[in-house]
Amino acid sequence: MAALVQAHLTFVFPFPTALTALQLQTHVQRVVSRWPPIPVTFRRVRTEANEFLFLMASRGAASIKGLHDKLYTRSLAPHLRRDLPYEPHITIGRHADYDQLQRALAEAEEQFGGEMGDVIREVDLLAVGRTGKISVVKRFALNSA
Repeated sequence: MAALVQAHLTFVFPFPTALTALQLQTHVQRVVSRWPPIPVTFRRVRTEANEFLFLMASRGAASIKGLHDKLYTRSLAPHLRRDLPYEPHITIGRHADYDQLQRALAEAEEQFGGEMGDVIREVDLLAVGRTGKISVVKRFALNSA
């Protein structure tokens, strides 16, 4: 996926929907316009499901999770994956081979040994086309109400 979309933090996971772009935009705007910018720090690298490599959020994790939960209200509520707990992270790698995953983990721990910090000020609404192409539908500023 790195060739299709830059490193990012996912608030809502892709899902098929009959909702219009306007309905989605209206919902996202209503939620994020009332949400303050989120100071974040990512510092711990871990594996998930013996396949993924995650850079985990530490500072700001509760606010990220709160925004995730708020986005999954109203018209998006039926799309919430209740079988997977949401943990704020950036996916930095994926290896089906366990040995490759362990090598990537060691490399990531060395590369991300400290911490990365920033402030989340915007949220993008993305669309996945029939061909798998990912595009930005609209960018929303946090706390813009």
